[in-house]
Amino acid sequence: MKHRTTSTSGRRAAGWLLGLALLFTGLAAFAQPDPPGRVARLNFHQGTISFSPAGDDSWYDVVPNRPITTGDRLWTDRNARAELHVGSATLRLDDQTSIAVSELDDDTARITAQQGRLQVRVRDELAGQRFEIDTGNLAVVIDAPGDYRIEADPAAGTTRVAIAAGSATLYGEGGESMRLGARQQLTVSGRNLATVSGGPVRAGNDAFERWVAERDRIEEQSISARYVSREVVGYQQLDNYGDWQNVPEYGNVWYPRNVDADWAPYRDGQWVNVAPWGWTWVDAQPWGFAPSHYGRWARIGSRWCWVPGRPNVRPIYAPALVGFVGGANIGGGRNGVGWFPLAPGEPWRPGYRASQRYIDEVNRAIAYQQQLARAEYLHRNTPGALSLVPVDIFGRGPIARRDFLRMPEDRIAQMQVAPAAPIPPRGDRHFGGFGRPAASLPPPAFQARQQQQFQFEQARQQQQAQQAQQQLQQRAAQAQAQQQLQSQQAQRFQQAQQLQQAQQAQQLQQAQQLQQMQQRDGLRQQQQERAAQAQAQAQAQAQAQQQMQLQAIRQQQEMQQRAATQAQAQQAQQLQQQQALRAQQQMQAQQQAQQMQQLQQQQALRAQQQMQAQQQAQQMQQLQQQQALRAQQQVQAQQQAQQHNAMRQAQEAQQRALQQQQLQQRAGDPRVQQRWTSRDSAQQGDRP
Repeated sequence: MKHRTTSTSGRRAAGWLLGLALLFTGLAAFAQPDPPGRVARLNFHQGTISFSPAGDDSWYDVVPNRPITTGDRLWTDRNARAELHVGSATLRLDDQTSIAVSELDDDTARITAQQGRLQVRVRDELAGQRFEIDTGNLAVVIDAPGDYRIEADPAAGTTRVAIAAGSATLYGEGGESMRLGARQQLTVSGRNLATVSGGPVRAGNDAFERWVAERDRIEEQSISARYVSREVVGYQQLDNYGDWQNVPEYGNVWYPRNVDADWAPYRDGQWVNVAPWGWTWVDAQPWGFAPSHYGRWARIGSRWCWVPGRPNVRPIYAPALVGFVGGANIGGGRNGVGWFPLAPGEPWRPGYRASQRYIDEVNRAIAYQQQLARAEYLHRNTPGALSLVPVDIFGRGPIARRDFLRMPEDRIAQMQVAPAAPIPPRGDRHFGGFGRPAASLPPPAFQARQQQQFQFEQARQQQQAQQAQQQLQQRAAQAQAQQQLQSQQAQRFQQAQQLQQAQQAQQLQQAQQLQQMQQRDGLRQQQQERAAQAQAQAQAQAQAQQQMQLQAIRQQQEMQQRAATQAQAQQAQQLQQQQALRAQQQMQAQQQAQQMQQLQQQQALRAQQQMQAQQQAQQMQQLQQQQALRAQQQVQAQQQAQQHNAMRQAQEAQQRALQQQQLQQRAGDPRVQQRWTSRDSAQQGDRP
């Protein structure tokens, strides 16, 4: 009993500790949410494009392969255009257009079009995701895949929405809503969906529309879309800079073209601090975005190839799929930091806090071949795979070829691999991957509106952070109160357990005393019983003899009853066997009867089928005879018609011959000729 109580208390304590651990784990997850698994990318641009990163009110020349995320802004100058990709969706901006990425994560994409004209193409079903375009007048929530045109004019205070395909819902500031379908357009003034004009969409043929159509055509003809998901941002650039091949070990892989013999992945570019991921690789090659943030790299022979991963799994963005090594003394009191690409089958670990679910999703999309799983890092020892630079070079801008260092392979093998760079972000903005200060800035009025919007966004973020902090404090207070309550309950449980143990000890002592008294009484009873037993033995012997005699008689009777019972059982068994045999014979007879009946039915069916076949044959023969008779009648009719025609022709020939004979006779007889002449003269005399 004591052991069982102790086990129960241990289980309760373990459960309490587990609940407390889960509670603090949930609070930690609330305090440190997972970073987004989706970013945007400037896929194509022409002309001057300016970029303003989140948390900064300055403008810079755009760097195409820098990821675009929440809080970033873009401006297209005069005669400039830009194309962005958010997953499989496409945003195309006309000149003098400004957008801000207000929110971008796994489930929501909210773009604020502050000025200008843009086209949005949503390719795939949204499946619970929200895609929203906001302007100064309204919010456009896209409901289905399609083609959308949005034009914001802050000077006139209007927004024009045109839907070539798909459907969307428009929302005003006061909660007003309006739904637009395919081939519909609407111009709205103010913030309460005040309609200025509407009507069907007409096909446009201006320069921007033609450019959009050409970009759509190029996107539809992408070769790389056959091998990777269209959610892989930057896949379009792979078409013009590499080739796809199928290899037995990895399946479809991509080889870059026109790279140097000593080139390695993650070598031509720079490290940039991008929140919330931290150190992010920005590749300098036009095709470098997708292979830097998705998939793995493999070395086949002397060439590097990119292994994209599962095409049917939603890809999760990663800042850089590399392993870091650091702490290497490169001489002169300087330290170095290095990195190498991960190989297929090697798991990636982020350098920032993230849940295990997030890590599993990233690796599920890009490390898909379990048989390639490795405990050690392959490319750490692959010749030429490690990129090593001095610490003071890391994160300071584009890395030049002269900045890379070489180390002996035995020293490289001794370096420990870490998931994060051993260098904390410096916090400066001059080498943040933004490029040089922008040569073209938005108009001053627009910058003022943008500054207001920037301040508003900062205030909103601060408010959200304060709310999150308050919620965290409330949850921490609740957790502390719950911890105190559980501590009090644990103390009460310990007191109850001590009281129960004291009661058990007292009960055990009382039981021992009672047992001693019972032993004394039992000794006295044993002495009395021995005396009584001696007296009763004689009576018992006599009774035993009588019982033996009675038992012998009973055994004899039982033997007789058993014999009779066995005989009855044998008879019953024989009867059952006979009945079973009869039943079996009856069943066999029934089966034979059924088989005979089935055979008769089959024979009758066959006879019926034969009769039907004979009838069909007779009918066919009769039909053939009728057809032959009809053919014979037709032949006879034709012969009769021919004979009739021949007779008629013969009669006509006879009549003509007779007429000719008569004419000849008339011509030879003078009297006849005279009669004909007199008749002709008379006829001429009668004429006027």
